[in-house]
Amino acid sequence: MANPAPNRRLATILFADIDGYSRMMRADEEQTLLDLRAHLAELVGPVVERFRGRIVKTVGDGVLVEFASAVEAMRSAVELQRGMSERNADLPAERRQAFRIGLHLGDVIVSDEDVFGDTVNVAARLHTLAEPGSIVLSASVYEQVRDKLALPFRFQGSRALKNIDRPVPIYALDGTALSETVPAAAAVSPRPRRVVLAVFAVFVAALALGGTIAYLAGRNTPTDEALAAGTRTMAEPGLSVAVLVLANQSGDANQDYFSDGLTEDITHALGRFKDLTVIAYSAVLPFRNKELPPAEIGRTLNARYLVSGTVRRMGQRVRVTVQLTDTANNTQLWSEQYDDELSDIFAVQERIARRVAGTLASSLQQIALQHSLRKPTDNLDAYDLMLRSRALTNEASRAGNRMAREMLERATVMAPGYAEAYAELADAYFQRAAFGWSEFAQGDIETAIRLAQKAIDIDAESVLAHSVLARAYTAISKYDLGLAESERALQINPSDAEVLVARAAVLLWTGRLDESIAAAEQALRLNVNIGPEAALNLGIAYLLSRRYADAVRLLEAARARHPTYPLLEFPLAAAYAELGRTADAKDAADRAKRKNPYFELSSFGSRFQDPALQRRMEDSLRKAGLN
Repeated sequence: MANPAPNRRLATILFADIDGYSRMMRADEEQTLLDLRAHLAELVGPVVERFRGRIVKTVGDGVLVEFASAVEAMRSAVELQRGMSERNADLPAERRQAFRIGLHLGDVIVSDEDVFGDTVNVAARLHTLAEPGSIVLSASVYEQVRDKLALPFRFQGSRALKNIDRPVPIYALDGTALSETVPAAAAVSPRPRRVVLAVFAVFVAALALGGTIAYLAGRNTPTDEALAAGTRTMAEPGLSVAVLVLANQSGDANQDYFSDGLTEDITHALGRFKDLTVIAYSAVLPFRNKELPPAEIGRTLNARYLVSGTVRRMGQRVRVTVQLTDTANNTQLWSEQYDDELSDIFAVQERIARRVAGTLASSLQQIALQHSLRKPTDNLDAYDLMLRSRALTNEASRAGNRMAREMLERATVMAPGYAEAYAELADAYFQRAAFGWSEFAQGDIETAIRLAQKAIDIDAESVLAHSVLARAYTAISKYDLGLAESERALQINPSDAEVLVARAAVLLWTGRLDESIAAAEQALRLNVNIGPEAALNLGIAYLLSRRYADAVRLLEAARARHPTYPLLEFPLAAAYAELGRTADAKDAADRAKRKNPYFELSSFGSRFQDPALQRRMEDSLRKAGLN
C-alpha cells in the first residue's frame, strides 16, 4: 500500500528563546525557571491566543508557534517584545529575561500536532541573528506585512544560515523602535530613495557580522570613571587604531559606496576586540582622499596606528589591499591582499572584513606584547602583567603556567574589576588541568569555571571567558553548555581567532569533525600562530577524518614551534602509523612516553561524546605502539 501524502499547509512560524538563559540558570536555577514559566503562562500564552496562533511546543527556554496569518504572527511578536519589556521594568537586572524572535513563512509538514520542514529550520536559525528584545524576519514574512503594518523594518541583506543551502534575505525590528511604534495598518508605502543611497544603506545595515551598528557604537572607549573604579580595560593609548576610508580604484565613482561600506565593516569588526581602541568611522571621513603624512593624521585622531588601503572591482572580482602603519615612525608594519568573487556581494563583504579585522587584531596584539616585554619588570601594572602572563601561557610549559597564574593573581588584586585578568587566569587553570600538570584536574576545571564566570559578571562580553567556559564545560561532559558558550563567544566577535579555536574544540569533542576542522582552519587564516592546544585538536580532527597527511604536516610544524608541549606526539605518532611510516611512529611514540610517563590509553580520548570516536582514536594509537 502506498504511503499517504504528508499533511502540508502554509504557515508563519515564530521561534523565540531567552538570551543568556544558560548564564542565568547557572546563577540561580530555581528563580530563572520560575520566571520563565511565569512569562510563558502570563504573557506568551495569552498573546499567542489573542492573535490566533498555536503553541506547537516549548524546548528548554525556546517556544515554537504556528500562525495562519503572517500579519497576526508579526503583531504577536511585537506584543511579546513589548510585554517582556514591561515585565522586566520592575525586576533587578540579573532577573531580566529578553526574547530573541525569528519569523519565517513557508510550507510546513504537520504530523501529530507537530510541524516540520525547511520553514521551521529557517525560523529557528533566524532568531539567533536577533539582538535581545528585537525581531528578525525573512523576506517572505516582510512581503506580507510591509504594506499592512507601519513598523520601521530595516533590511539587513542576505545572510547565510547554518545548514540552510541558500542565503536568506532578512529584515529586523530593533527593541528601541518597537517601544516607540504601534503595529497599525500602514497608510502608504515608504517613498523610494535614490539607488546609490539605497545600496549604501543596505551595506550599512549588513555590517553587523552577527550584531547591529547601534550595539557597537562607542563601546570601546574607556572612561576615566571606569579606570578610577578599577574596571580597567585592555584598551591602551598605544593600541589606538584608525581605519582610513579605503580608496576606490575601480575607475567608477559610483562604486564609492562599496569601499565606504567595506571601510565601515572593518572598523566595526575591529571594534569587537576589546584590547583595541578604534577611532569612530565618522572621525576619519574628513581625511578621505587627502594626502597627509601618517604622523599628522595620527596626531589629529589620537591614533598610534593607521589602516589604509584600496579597493578595485574588476568585473565579477574584487581585490582589496590593506596595510598597517605605525604613525610614530612612519613604518609600514603589515600588508595583505585579498581577492574574492562577487557572486554574493554581502558574503564577500563579510568575509573580507572578518579576515582583515582578525589578522590586524592579531598583529596589534603581538606588537603590544613586545612593547610590554621591553619594559622594566619593576614597573608593571595590571595590563602589563596580563600581557606577560599571556606570553608565558603560550609557552605551554608547567613552569610558565605557574608563573602566569602568579602574575594574574597579582593583576586581579591590583585591579579587582579587570575582567580580562580573571578570564586569563581561568584559561591558565584550565590549561593546567588539560595538560596534566595537576593532581587535582577536576578542581582546576571548577576553578576555571568560577573565574570565567567572575569575568563575565564584570563584563558579559568577555569573549575569552565565554571561550574558557566552552572548553571547560565540554571537558566535564556538559556538551550543551559548552556549545552554548562557544556560540555566545562567536556572536560577540566572529573575527577572533581564539573564539574560533574554542568553537573548534567543542565541535571536535562533540563529534562534529567537519565543522571543527572548518572553524580551526578559519582561525589559522586569521592567525597563523595559533597555540599548541588548537593544533592538537585540529590534528586529532584530521586524524579521525582520515586526513593523515594533513595531520602530519600540521603536527610536525606545531611540535617544532612548541617542543615542550606534552601532547602533540600522540596524534602525530598515530598519523604516522596510519600512513605506514613505522619508524617515525615509533620515534614519536617514544617521545610521547618520555614526556608523559604515566600515559593511559583509555584516558586520551575520554572527552569524546561519542564512544566510537574514542575507540577509533585508541586503535590508531595502538598501531603506533602506545598501549
